[in-house]
Amino acid sequence: MPDIAPPELSVEAARKQLGFEEGERLEDGLSKWRKLESRLVWMVESASNPLAKGSYERDLAELRDLMKAATAEVPEEKPAELPAKALPKVVSVQQEIPARQEIPAPEKAGGKGKGRFLTFAVVLGLLGGGGYYAYQQGLLEFDGGEREVVDLETLQSSFEVAIEKRRWDEAEDLIALLEEGGAAKEVVDEALAEIENGRAEEKGQQIAFLISNAQSALEAGLLSEAENFCQEVEKLQPGHPMVPAIRDTIRESKLEVRSSLIVNSIEKAMEAEDWRTAKGQLEMLKQANPEYPRIPFIAATLKTAEEEMIIRKEKAAVLVAKARALDEGTYSAEAIVFLEEAVRLDPSEANRELYKRMASYGKVVKVPGDHETISAALKAAKKNDRVFVSKGVYRESLVVPDGVQIVGESRVDTIIECPADVGAVITVPRDARDVRVASLTLRHSGLVNDDERSPAVAVDGGTMEGEDLSVVRASGHGIAVLNGGKATLSLCKVSDSGWDGISVTGEGSSADLIKVTSEKNLHHGVDFWDGASGSVSGSVLVGNGRNGLFAIEPMTAISVKTTRSEKNREVGIYFSGANGVTVADCQIHENFLGGMLFDHGSKAVSIKGNKITKNGEAGLVFEKGVEVLSEEENQVEENTGKQIWRDAVFPTSSGEDTVSPPPPPPPLKEEEAN
Repeated sequence: MPDIAPPELSVEAARKQLGFEEGERLEDGLSKWRKLESRLVWMVESASNPLAKGSYERDLAELRDLMKAATAEVPEEKPAELPAKALPKVVSVQQEIPARQEIPAPEKAGGKGKGRFLTFAVVLGLLGGGGYYAYQQGLLEFDGGEREVVDLETLQSSFEVAIEKRRWDEAEDLIALLEEGGAAKEVVDEALAEIENGRAEEKGQQIAFLISNAQSALEAGLLSEAENFCQEVEKLQPGHPMVPAIRDTIRESKLEVRSSLIVNSIEKAMEAEDWRTAKGQLEMLKQANPEYPRIPFIAATLKTAEEEMIIRKEKAAVLVAKARALDEGTYSAEAIVFLEEAVRLDPSEANRELYKRMASYGKVVKVPGDHETISAALKAAKKNDRVFVSKGVYRESLVVPDGVQIVGESRVDTIIECPADVGAVITVPRDARDVRVASLTLRHSGLVNDDERSPAVAVDGGTMEGEDLSVVRASGHGIAVLNGGKATLSLCKVSDSGWDGISVTGEGSSADLIKVTSEKNLHHGVDFWDGASGSVSGSVLVGNGRNGLFAIEPMTAISVKTTRSEKNREVGIYFSGANGVTVADCQIHENFLGGMLFDHGSKAVSIKGNKITKNGEAGLVFEKGVEVLSEEENQVEENTGKQIWRDAVFPTSSGEDTVSPPPPPPPLKEEEAN
């Protein structure tokens, strides 16, 4: 018998015969042949037919020799390659018998003829077994990876297909030789019987292999793969006795998986206290797997958890009620303790929001209880804290920090004053927001009668809410809102200021006045100028040295409603160059120069329901060029001169402009502000 892989076979020739592609990695090319090697080893160990076993052993040896040659180191000088069509030398049936014309008669062949028929049976068996395995099933690994399938085109150039093709050729030659030699019938029958036995043995090996794979897939939890193997077994042997048992196990495993998923859903719903979902999932589990052993335990746990939740919520509700009873808009440590426990027992959205709101309350810092001066209290205060000032007179100049409130015990009896030449009594700087000042009297002491006069209250770029304030005897403006500051004033009274009662100055600055009284101020009661704007409602502007309200070229619309402006020395309400004005339900009465005046191209003017009476010179005046959108239900009567003067033309004044705004307040010095 010649060597399977002769020493002269080169590495390149061995790799080419194994179907390696150009540039393919050695390990990648050998992987499928190692799997085939494992298959042949299994077939050798499993074969009970000696001829089949011998054939498998020869194939295994040939494959191993080729793999050994392919993995040898390449010499420095490349040997000549075998022809491309060369096949590895194999032990064939024809190598064990003479040429066709030399075959002895059947009666002389004896045992050799029988052996060759058995080889033919082995060929058919391997084609039924190994070929079926390679083409239909592929090579399987149960290590969590995916099945590797070698396609037909690859197999046709592979070692295994080459072996099978060679065996077919040998089988055909053997049949032809037997026909020419006229083999004895008993020899043919015996050979056919051997063929059938070989087929049966290979089929049994296939079925055993598939059953083993089905069991391995089942153990690995690959239920779909296990079912596929069962189907392959049924194709080869319908009614195989092991398939029903495997399928029962598959069904039980699937039911167990589904039951576990339902249990997980129940547990998640219970964590979220979604009792409706949890109960629905429990009913689903009872229907899907009524014998599931954990059903009684889950039902009891669900019932207990729901009952405990009800008790917790009841306790939390009692604690929330106690906390609400302590809610006075200021920080309460006792209330926070109640709410913390309530949220622990019942972490509902409503309880968490209440805790968040009450925890954000500031503390009450008392003057003089906690601190002797308001300044000291402001230094200690944090955002949302309230500085409560008892009755008394406090001589201080204050700068209010961000988010802090100053609240007096009484507007009449809680007084803060500072010398007029020091600066503002209260300053709200640019970085201060959400400042609130309430129930105080704010005033200057002394008098500065020059161009640098400080207001009593300066909202200098910050944001302030003023409520129930009395601002009196300011050296400059009573309240000045400037440099983009914003103020909301309600129930405040500003009087006897050295300039305007309330002055809103500069682009972006704004003030909303609600039920504010501005009276007896040296200049205007309220003015908006240099791009400032705002609104006035329910207010009183009385006895001011110039106009009750004066607005010159505001950047945005201004509205004045339900406001009384009377006995001012110039005009009750005066708009100059305003774009977007609404004056409604106001009383303009007994103002010295006129009731209501619009000049310098004011546009989009709407006036309705106003009562303009007993004013000097004229009641309602529109300079030429003023654009009126609507004018209805106004009562204009008993005014000196014209009641309604339309398209008025005013002479150019050679002297001081009596309606020009006063100079702005001086900038505050840093040391004065502190």
